[in-house]
Amino acid sequence: MNDVKQQETESEDRLNVRSAGLQNRSRERIEQIIAAAETLVVETGMEGLKMRELARRAGVPIASLYHYFPSSSSIVRAIAIRYLDSLRTVLAAELEDIIDRATPVDQRPRTADRLVRHVLDYLLRTPASATIWDSLRSSPDLRQLDMEDTARNAQALEPYLRWIAPDLPEERVPLLMVVMLEAVQANVIVIMHSPKDMHPGLIDALADMLTATFKGLQKLKS
Repeated sequence: MNDVKQQETESEDRLNVRSAGLQNRSRERIEQIIAAAETLVVETGMEGLKMRELARRAGVPIASLYHYFPSSSSIVRAIAIRYLDSLRTVLAAELEDIIDRATPVDQRPRTADRLVRHVLDYLLRTPASATIWDSLRSSPDLRQLDMEDTARNAQALEPYLRWIAPDLPEERVPLLMVVMLEAVQANVIVIMHSPKDMHPGLIDALADMLTATFKGLQKLKS
């Protein structure tokens, strides 16, 4: 009886190892496909994302590509999700460094300059940024994803706004953060599409606008 149980356990262990191996290979292949898709999108735009060309670039059979991604729109969505997740990670790390209770309240709005420059540095170093943001704003399917991401980022930024303007009425914070974030995102898109020689001046202007907005919000009371 013990031998039977041991055989069953060993068989189950082998199945688990095999299953884990298959899952790892699937994740690797998905990453391989998404990476190739990002490169293709940078070169041709979203309209150039053709399934056969992507399969060739990724080095996978076309059947395997369709197994993981049934359409080009599903690939675009996967690219956007990964991109937004990475941007959210960058934003969270910078906020953790910025928020310091020891910073005098009157100096806190100036941290907007650092935050704007850090995020834009990341975006401008990521080749697919402009194309992905254009798709998020223009595609009905991705626009919902964009709105959900804005809501998540706004919620993540609420502690930052409360830190900057501690006297701000609590009920005003969530909606103010959504409105401010939408305005910033619109300006970020303009910057990404502008000539490189205009980037420094536009980034300065965005940082100044956000700093001035925070200073004004410090004066807003019930």
